[in-house]
Amino acid sequence: MTGASALEPPAFVRLLNRFFRKCGLFVADNDKTVLIVTLLLTAFCSSKILFTKQEDDIKTGYTPNGARSLDEIEVFSDFFASTGDPIAVFLFATAKDNSSMAEYNAMKEVVEILDFVGENLTHKGESFYTMCTDFCQINEPVRQYYNGLAMRQQNLSDVGSRFQLTFPMMQVLGKELDLSPNFFGVRTDEDGQVEYVKIIMLQIRANIPKDWKKEDAAEYERMISQYFHFKYNSTYVTPLAMSLTYTGDEVVRTGLTIFPYIGVGFLIMTTFSVITIYYSSSRLDQWTVHKISEAILACVCPLLATSSALGTLFWLGFRFGTILCVTPFLILAIGVDDAYLQIHACMRLTAEDSSMTKREKIARMLVEVGPSIAITSMTNLFAFLVGIYTPTPEISLFCAGNAVAILFDFIYQITMYTAILSICENLEMRKNATKRKDSDLSFKNEQFTVMLDSYCDWVANAYTHLLVLFCFIVYIYVSVRGALNINIILSPDKLVIGDSPLLQVNYLRDTFVLPNYTTVNIFVQNPGNLTIQSNLDYMNSLMESFESYPECLGKKFSHYFVRDYESFRESSLEEMEMLEDEEGESLKNKTAAEPFSKEAMSDFLAWPEFQHWNGFVKFDENQKLSRFWATVSYHGEGLGDFQVRRKMLNRWRATADQFAPLNVSIFDDYAPFVDTLETILPATISTSVCTLLCMMIVCFLFMYNVFTVFVATLAITSICIGVFGFLSMWGIDLDPISMACLIMSIGFSVDFPAHITFHYFREGLHDPQSTPAKRVARSLAAIGFPLLQCGISTILFVLCLLFVPTYMGEVFVKTMILVVTLGLIHGLFIVPAFLCAFTAIHETCFSSTKVKNSQVSEFNQGTSYNGILPTRPDMSEDKVLIRKLKMYSILFFILFILFLITTIIVSVILGINIKNEQDLEDQLETCIKMRDSFFFKSKDPSQIIDT
Repeated sequence: MTGASALEPPAFVRLLNRFFRKCGLFVADNDKTVLIVTLLLTAFCSSKILFTKQEDDIKTGYTPNGARSLDEIEVFSDFFASTGDPIAVFLFATAKDNSSMAEYNAMKEVVEILDFVGENLTHKGESFYTMCTDFCQINEPVRQYYNGLAMRQQNLSDVGSRFQLTFPMMQVLGKELDLSPNFFGVRTDEDGQVEYVKIIMLQIRANIPKDWKKEDAAEYERMISQYFHFKYNSTYVTPLAMSLTYTGDEVVRTGLTIFPYIGVGFLIMTTFSVITIYYSSSRLDQWTVHKISEAILACVCPLLATSSALGTLFWLGFRFGTILCVTPFLILAIGVDDAYLQIHACMRLTAEDSSMTKREKIARMLVEVGPSIAITSMTNLFAFLVGIYTPTPEISLFCAGNAVAILFDFIYQITMYTAILSICENLEMRKNATKRKDSDLSFKNEQFTVMLDSYCDWVANAYTHLLVLFCFIVYIYVSVRGALNINIILSPDKLVIGDSPLLQVNYLRDTFVLPNYTTVNIFVQNPGNLTIQSNLDYMNSLMESFESYPECLGKKFSHYFVRDYESFRESSLEEMEMLEDEEGESLKNKTAAEPFSKEAMSDFLAWPEFQHWNGFVKFDENQKLSRFWATVSYHGEGLGDFQVRRKMLNRWRATADQFAPLNVSIFDDYAPFVDTLETILPATISTSVCTLLCMMIVCFLFMYNVFTVFVATLAITSICIGVFGFLSMWGIDLDPISMACLIMSIGFSVDFPAHITFHYFREGLHDPQSTPAKRVARSLAAIGFPLLQCGISTILFVLCLLFVPTYMGEVFVKTMILVVTLGLIHGLFIVPAFLCAFTAIHETCFSSTKVKNSQVSEFNQGTSYNGILPTRPDMSEDKVLIRKLKMYSILFFILFILFLITTIIVSVILGINIKNEQDLEDQLETCIKMRDSFFFKSKDPSQIIDT
């Protein structure tokens, strides 16, 4: 019912209606021009994508801004600033038949690999042997172990006196060599003789040559990795290479693997779109061949908007991160929903009045669906705008890309796709002019199918409300329980495709390397004057503090130049005491002058046995020691676990902070990922709360009624809690990838409740005397089928990502399935029931007479409308006072529900924190027990065996 009884929509909606009407008239009059202009804009913006290289910031991209690890990385980079970050490639060699790597043939091939890398793999004429200066002998223990096996193979009688092949220290001509940095998964006999070795690790470390750039170092690391993964023909061993460059390449490859499946998903979605459009148009006798064009182009338009948005970002200098590869899937899901609304609105208008001109039909179509498209676009836009301010750079990039893409999609829907509908409508009107004149397609809003009529009666029933309330409470309880059990874990494995060799490398590292040999890098930036004994003692106490950990392997496994230097000086002084010639006297004077100056240490650093210490010390312009680097090694079963490493990292940092005068900084490869654990949960909660507040404000702009906005906000919050909880139960951890998907789910979850609440609100404005059941029926008749179309097509579309075995695709698919499923349940069942329930509560409290006719009948003519609920205007002052008191009680009830939701959210936050801390303490306690019972039965670290 419209006319005098209709109420004015909110001022913001009236403004939008005027805008959409003018926009519709303009596009209808200039449809071909608008289409050409938007296509040219798309071509220009998208052209930048072809020339933009995909790259990921593995080092700091997933680390929150302000994290301590960023300062530690800066100290690390500054230490090697003269040559740039050093080349670092790790080769993991395992036996093909899972036999011991300590056998002769396997060791021989490992040494051949070492020599091949050192001599034959070159870049710009430089090989490892020609450019290494400080770390040339880092793999020497492996070579010497092979020499011992070779002598044993020849049955030489004196091999036992020359080589003792024990672990972790082997003897070579009476000198000890540490095998622990190279041999892992070791099993020894009672005498310490090696019986079995799982992994042999070779380290290719060198400073960058002066004429090389950062790109040259990356290309050298990439060359080594590609050779051993794709070209090397092994006989006995399987070599795997790992470097920061290779990790970044694998992440990029993962993103490039996802892109082709956009075509598969597009084919699935267009097929589904054509079938559903054919079904709906045939029911209204409006099917033409042009509907195929509308259905296909409904899927094309969002992809063009996405390419234009990403191209614009790249023109502005944004990085093409792998995480942006999922943006087309998200925008296509949102854009197709809007296109379905436009198509069905045109068909309804045609059914109502077949003689309506194309110009008027396009304008009315935009006025009808424009606000609905605007509310979903604005809520999605605000969700990602809030996400831009998250502390993690990759999530900020993802949110920025999606925000711009949503803005482009909104513009393209009201311009490009509206122009397409205008052109197709013009062709259809010419073809079907005679047919439409002969057809009687009168359409009344009150004419519903029996099924829809019965369903709306059932939704409006009081017993249904009780059932919905019970199911809702159980649903929230299960979701919260799931959210409390979520794990906060981030590892490099989650960034790469399932067939990546990096997964095997990380498995070997976490299972065998880190539990047996975990190293902390200690950078002392202000050592002071070590000639003063108290300063030297203070420095030694720093190292002793790091070595006092129960997990420490021992002093002889640490790399601390002072110990070797003092031994060298003592030997030199003893030698000088025996010599009385001029050379010895000059050496004595030089040594006594400045013990820790570059001049005094020159002989020590030039000695072949100690040349590697050149990479550990730095001198200032006065030739005095200014900085140095040291390492301490640890072992323990739990060190391969992320949570245990997090605790260990915090202990290292606490120890470093105790020596503030020395300005100590530690460095660990996992630190950027570990720091993410500290901020991921607070960032997720704060971002979600801010986003929900924005959703509430946007909803209030379109629907000024407090009850409608409350129901919409409650539904959005419920969907978000459900997604969070069920993702946890589905095996998804909380990490930057899942956090980005959760932010996405907040924006996407708005579509379903926002559509139904806005149409319910608008139906109340158009016909204030209609019953809630009728408003729900009219709302579902308008948007029910498009919502089902959008939901099913979205699920079918994202399922194609499962063809790519990636964690990122898995999280995105599971998130979208949950959002769509929960969104449809809320939009088609829970939200209508809540709206009818609030109407029933209001009617019971505020109406002086109860409506006795059925839920689908008309109200009496004397009722009026004040928002979404019917009231009577002829109330006495006492009744007005009672009405106000009842109003206050309902507001109190709403505030109580809001308080309950807030309590649930806070419980989730506290519960997750308590759970993580308890799990961490349990893991540490288990590790300590295992260490005490296993690792320290013998004081000899050689008893460490392969689990």
